[in-house]
Amino acid sequence: MNSGLLKKISRLWREKKSRVILLIGFLGIALILASGFFTDNRSGKTEAETEAAVPDAADEYRKKLEQELAAIISRIDGAGEVSILITMETTTEDVYVVEKKTEEKNSHSSSDDGETGDGEYREENKYVTVKRKDGSEDAVLQKQIMPKIRGVLVVCDGGGNSVVKEKITQAVSGVLNISGGKVVVTN
Repeated sequence: MNSGLLKKISRLWREKKSRVILLIGFLGIALILASGFFTDNRSGKTEAETEAAVPDAADEYRKKLEQELAAIISRIDGAGEVSILITMETTTEDVYVVEKKTEEKNSHSSSDDGETGDGEYREENKYVTVKRKDGSEDAVLQKQIMPKIRGVLVVCDGGGNSVVKEKITQAVSGVLNISGGKVVVTN
């Protein structure tokens, strides 16, 4: 530690009012440092590892696309053995069924210019739910929107050949409806 800082701390320690503030400060720092030792991590896995262990719909979707694309591209003349990596922009988006209720009340009042008063408008949205056998309720899923594709990497034996590279780029961009700039083909 810096000796100037130690001198300031010892000078503050001599004053009774400052001693309480210093004790509280040191106690706070000690609690912050000690909190790392008392985290609830019984399984030994971090939160990211736990989340990664549960496959979500976006991950399954990506893997299925990779497998299907690899099977198709391997049939292109000159492609050879194929490996594919697809990156996504987001995760899946769940859209639930919503019951909308709207209510409009008009309050009419006469005025000198013949205009009526403002109406009151109220809208209420409520998720439609189903009850399970155990008594819990779940919202009804209307649709699941799959994530957009950010890019595709194709590694194949023929990736160094410009003709094969162009065929693969056109196939991938056509099948996935993405621009050719989002497709990288290499060997």
